[in-house]
Amino acid sequence: MKILLDTNAFIWWVSDDKHLGKKSRGLIANPTNKVFVSNLSIFECSIKVRLGKLKIEFTDVDKEISEGRLLELRFDTLAARQFVDQKNMPHADPFDYAITAQAISKRMTLITSDANILRSELDGLLVIDARA
Repeated sequence: MKILLDTNAFIWWVSDDKHLGKKSRGLIANPTNKVFVSNLSIFECSIKVRLGKLKIEFTDVDKEISEGRLLELRFDTLAARQFVDQKNMPHADPFDYAITAQAISKRMTLITSDANILRSELDGLLVIDARA
């Protein structure tokens, strides 16, 4: 399975937060799954760190990526086209639009706890509630 972590699930994973559910944690830890983090999530985290809203050790993130536990996914032209064509998102957070566009364009399952994404009806979007 190819999995993309939404920013909240990514933060919960790297900080070993108890909010990340048992099912989600098992899917992420399963070595047969390919688990990706968007470069946009890393950028979103850096904004929150700069604003004092989040503490995260980017060296821990680098280690997860360098050791192959997480794969970094860049926002590319496939995702950009999906982003432009995307309809029916119930709100206008550009990071949510972009990360869902990445998941759809790369045929990945998105792990998120974002209620707006979980209840969205975007064609081709597969989601798992991160709290599960």
